[in-house]
Amino acid sequence: KKQEATEEETIWAKPLLPENASSADISKLLKGGVVLVANPYKFCSNFNQPQSSNSNAARKMMESVFGGDSASQPSPSLLSKFGLTLPPPAELGPDRRADLLPVLILLEAPSGGESQAFLMNRRTGYLLGDLETAAPSEGAEKGESILPKMGAFMIQPLWFGGTSSGGGGALDMLHVCPAVEGCQKLTDDGLYWSGDLEQAQDAMGMIKDKVLTGFDFKFFVQSTKWSTEQLEREIKDETWFMSSVSTEALFKSRDRLGAKRAKPLWTEIMELMGGKYQSICDELYNEEE
Repeated sequence: KKQEATEEETIWAKPLLPENASSADISKLLKGGVVLVANPYKFCSNFNQPQSSNSNAARKMMESVFGGDSASQPSPSLLSKFGLTLPPPAELGPDRRADLLPVLILLEAPSGGESQAFLMNRRTGYLLGDLETAAPSEGAEKGESILPKMGAFMIQPLWFGGTSSGGGGALDMLHVCPAVEGCQKLTDDGLYWSGDLEQAQDAMGMIKDKVLTGFDFKFFVQSTKWSTEQLEREIKDETWFMSSVSTEALFKSRDRLGAKRAKPLWTEIMELMGGKYQSICDELYNEEE
């Protein structure tokens, strides 16, 4: 009997970008499956103002790593791209603040001067079943659903992929089912993008060595897009940390009800990457102390 992998073996994240990387280094690494993790120094105002001797030491360390003005304010256009009207304030508490720091996965290598990603940590507040009652799309018969028949997925959360609409229909998905027709493999550990939404229900039963459920799929409306030049520039100025993250970590339930509280996705990735990323995470969580 095959021994089950431990959580340490399946939940992992690794930084991808070397120190002092060039634009050419960044360009080579931009491909489907790469995860972009927000730098809180770019999203939170006054994030690195010292609260204690420990945070003062962390601030000095981060300034030596990233440079720049410690009192700089987040760009309003950067915030609005991710549905934020204001920088996430410390008063929200570290977990909620971390929830608002974007984590994205690139869907493919830059094409036609454009890069596309899904925001991985923002729910819409709706389930797929809620879309059954939505108004019919243009060209649909009166009373006809905008969705294909997807009964197996009706209780799955609907995720907000970003503020860019259009291109490929109203609904898209990430999943771990290679039997879905038309899907595209993103990572070596079995993450797939898109495919035939209606056939996905039947595809779950085609996998012989693993029982799949609706929770092995994530469904998204809209996406996040940049010009490739803009994204490379944002990575170069440390708006984003490039990472390779396991599928298990990306699909892990993040519900924080009851005594066993799961970490926000942003927090877990930063901790798993270690080093300077752990230090940045510690600074976010130490601000209240």
